[in-house]
Amino acid sequence: MSEHTLHLNAAFQRLYRGVDALLAPFREVDDSPAAAILSPAAFRLYRQMSKTDRAHSLRLLSWLRRHGYEHPALLTAALLHDAGKAQARLKVWQRTLKVLLRHGWPGLWYWLARPASPRSWRHPFYILQAHPQIGAELARQAGCDELTCWLIRSHETDLAPDHPQLAYHNALQDADAAS
Repeated sequence: MSEHTLHLNAAFQRLYRGVDALLAPFREVDDSPAAAILSPAAFRLYRQMSKTDRAHSLRLLSWLRRHGYEHPALLTAALLHDAGKAQARLKVWQRTLKVLLRHGWPGLWYWLARPASPRSWRHPFYILQAHPQIGAELARQAGCDELTCWLIRSHETDLAPDHPQLAYHNALQDADAAS
């Protein structure tokens, strides 16, 4: 697949997620699949996420299961990979701007997303950038195992091809990209 095609696919995926986020407040989210997998503490963490992020996480869970994945740490990470985003009220335009700037103007993105206090107008961008680390720490505090926390922390990074957990990491990234 060409790089141009990959960028178009990413743009269409972002557009789909944006429309989905706009409609999320009007839809119900069936959290029962998450409740069946997560511990009570992890489920409380999951429920702190926005409807948009919970629905997205449930789509990841479904994708992974359709593709034969059943490892408990991977399924838990799928449900909680965006838990760190709950630390800010994120708007659709902020999420979209992250995708556009990371691909088109990464220097501006990293300037915008540098650490910022909760009172700063840049705080949502900081949360978008740091949500994997924040979410991993929240998952650890909720009693999630080391593999789950590592998957959450690394879900937006690339790994060396010989990494021992590469298959789970790539499955989570593939599900995230497809959902």
